[in-house]
Amino acid sequence: MKYIIENALTNIYGEEQRNSYLIEGSKVMYNANHFSQYNHMRINTDRFVLTPGYAMVDFSILSISHFSSFKERMKHLQSIGCTTLITAFNVFLEHEFRTELKKAKHALINSSIDYLLGAKIPLSKLTPTMVRMCCKHKVPLIFAEIIDPEEINDVNWQWIRGELFPYHTMIVPIWNIPGSKRTLQRFKMEWEQILTVNKITTQIDAPIEHAPLSKQFLLNVGLYPKKGALKVGTDADYLLFSKAELDGDEKDYKDIHPEVVVANGVVKKAGIEVYIQPGVGKELTVAVPRQFTQISHAFQPATIYVDYY
Repeated sequence: MKYIIENALTNIYGEEQRNSYLIEGSKVMYNANHFSQYNHMRINTDRFVLTPGYAMVDFSILSISHFSSFKERMKHLQSIGCTTLITAFNVFLEHEFRTELKKAKHALINSSIDYLLGAKIPLSKLTPTMVRMCCKHKVPLIFAEIIDPEEINDVNWQWIRGELFPYHTMIVPIWNIPGSKRTLQRFKMEWEQILTVNKITTQIDAPIEHAPLSKQFLLNVGLYPKKGALKVGTDADYLLFSKAELDGDEKDYKDIHPEVVVANGVVKKAGIEVYIQPGVGKELTVAVPRQFTQISHAFQPATIYVDYY
């Protein structure tokens, strides 16, 4: 089925513009200012603001064993605009990697949302061999759990850097360190310095669960522009927010939920109705992480501001 989203007010990562999109099946086929030469069905979005679908992280979804609870989690994620799910399987030993990866894929067999699998590894267990396995199995994201700041200097980062070529898996810390905010910020600065020197893609904090991921994060992982964009050839994942719920010029989309959620060209939410289709979500494979990342941002984590007083 072909249809046109006509003259929509579009918010792309904070930049607003008017645009029209030709949707065919599960893809965005074309975008332009207008489509006067086409006779396809047109959708009026005068009451809405259009944004790309959200990619979100959920660390606990793999531990949900009951189908009813899993279905409720899917329903919640879809209701808040999640069209791409990122999660991670726990792995502690190198010989368990394949088994845990297989378990994670099986746990998401009933997913109604497209998903990407990462690995969650204690920093003390982050070895070149473990990184090599992530690259071999095209796992583009490692969450490194840190419980002792001394572990940062114990890792052989130069060897890990060597294993990350040419598949540049992103390594993101999860900080489980007690102490003051100032102390934690110093550890983050140390992490930033070490990984930047070794040209390892990172950011200083793990993403907040069930919150939209940034464009830069999706670029680093390798999902953008297939996900998180409305460009020619990308998946038709988009959200419609009610203009009436947006407060004047202060448009904070984090405080409201979308009225309409569309993923791969299929309506997942309309008003208060959320439509769950177990099993339609597909696993996303990243061929090359950071494929479209700007050179200036390729190995540059977010800036940290430290208050010593």
